[in-house]
Amino acid sequence: MKGIFCLEGFWYGDHRDPTSVLPILELINRCHKVPFLHHRCATKEEVLYSLERWKMKSFNNKYPILYLAFHGEKYEIKIGAYHFTLDELADVLEDKCEGVIIHFGSCLTLKVSKNKLQSFMERTKALCVMGYKMEVDFIESTSLDLLLFHNIIVEEIKLNRTGIFKIYRNMMTGSKKQMDKLKFTMQINERTRFNRKKVKG
Repeated sequence: MKGIFCLEGFWYGDHRDPTSVLPILELINRCHKVPFLHHRCATKEEVLYSLERWKMKSFNNKYPILYLAFHGEKYEIKIGAYHFTLDELADVLEDKCEGVIIHFGSCLTLKVSKNKLQSFMERTKALCVMGYKMEVDFIESTSLDLLLFHNIIVEEIKLNRTGIFKIYRNMMTGSKKQMDKLKFTMQINERTRFNRKKVKG
């Protein structure tokens, strides 16, 4: 069973604010026993600490879906006042994401050229990156995140290029209107040759 590793920011800068993607992770777990880990991060240091743990092969083999739920801008996520670029993220995850999907549950992060995203995936060896190219409503985007995880996990699709294309076709069949409205994009790694013989899932 493919697990989800989720790092989430504080959406309105206050620990008392209940806004969170945690309920969709709990729903998937309750319905389908999907393992997940969820951690709130207020600082860059907290994000770096969690990513250093997750990028170990023994860890991301069990949780190959990295879900980054933060505010965003073009080619970056925002952690409090800090703007964490995808280049910085690639520095942390260099060569450690083979067989991994990275989903950016953030506004605008993927509103960049295909070449930039391919370079990010080439450096990290990520199988695929997904996310939004516009400012998105929290409820609408989180509901699409839920459908995305459903397609990845419930149908037990293998995390390889064939599986990713199947995920995309399934999403286009069932959720195209919502994907178009939110400018959801999915980019598959075209540059990296994958050597892992088997990815758990």
